[in-house]
Amino acid sequence: MDMENPDFADINDYERLNSWIKKHVSEKKHNYLLIDEVQEIAAFEKTLRYWAKQPDMDIVVTGSNAKMLSSEIATVFAGRYIRVHVQSLNYREYLVFHRMAPSPEALSSYLRWGGLPFLCNIPASDVRTRTDYLGSIYDTIFVKDIIHRKQVRNVAFIDNLARFVADNSGKLFSASSIAKYMKKEDVSVSSNTVADYMETLCSTYMIDRVQRYDIHGKRVFEQQEKYYFEDLGIRNYLCRDKRQTDLEKILENAVYIKLINEGYTVYVGQLDGKEIDFVAQRGDETAYYQVSMQISSPDTYEREFGNLKRIKDNHPKYVVTMDSMATLLNDDGIQVLKAEDYL
Repeated sequence: MDMENPDFADINDYERLNSWIKKHVSEKKHNYLLIDEVQEIAAFEKTLRYWAKQPDMDIVVTGSNAKMLSSEIATVFAGRYIRVHVQSLNYREYLVFHRMAPSPEALSSYLRWGGLPFLCNIPASDVRTRTDYLGSIYDTIFVKDIIHRKQVRNVAFIDNLARFVADNSGKLFSASSIAKYMKKEDVSVSSNTVADYMETLCSTYMIDRVQRYDIHGKRVFEQQEKYYFEDLGIRNYLCRDKRQTDLEKILENAVYIKLINEGYTVYVGQLDGKEIDFVAQRGDETAYYQVSMQISSPDTYEREFGNLKRIKDNHPKYVVTMDSMATLLNDDGIQVLKAEDYL
């Protein structure tokens, strides 16, 4: 069932969905029900909750972030479903879709445009159309997932907030610090309102919140977080005037995307007042990552390698960089990864 197909327009609530299923289900065979854009059916979960319990029925549904990935749906189907979080393309997938060979130019293209699959249908030379496409995706998320579902009233503020997060991706901040910044910009808003709106932005799965992790104490901090975008193209669209000066932020965001695509839970590491860009955990695995465009200068080298050397355990430690000399370096067991090869 494609709920954007006019043929299914009359199936607009859970009762009509139930009637349609009863009419088409076979009692002699195993049944498979596939519904695309299921959120178009009002209270669909009331019907699917029943049919999901039937032994001769498998159900696959897709839908927008606003509804399908919400906590209330997870509560309704607790223990009866497997959620597949579909993410944008990583660099290797980007190469396949765009029929490109690995190269510095290909990596630069990925870091600029991100991993939305449809972009492969728009020529790389058509910058305006590609930019307009990314803008249309952002507008769709903004209208359907933020304004419509969350019923946000201060539309201008939350749009500015999304752009603020894009411009400050990879930086530690809190709702209170944002409120203080906005006050300097003559925008009066409480820290509670900022916190609510940040939660709204994260609920769209456009932006991810990454908490701080005390490496020594093995605990997660509740305040001061970083935020990263799940797609680089959307992030760059929101602060496109500054893209050329944001390359280190973009690379750091790309490494974050790589880690979550590989199934890691990601934190920002804290140790003795020093920061580790990422602590990546998956099952019993733990690894530490620093990200830097260049590591040739003494100050940068000391910051990236020195912070990792402070960690007195035997988990793998990496520095991801665009530096052309990266593969020649290996200090105290810290492995240097060239971004083009790692991503």
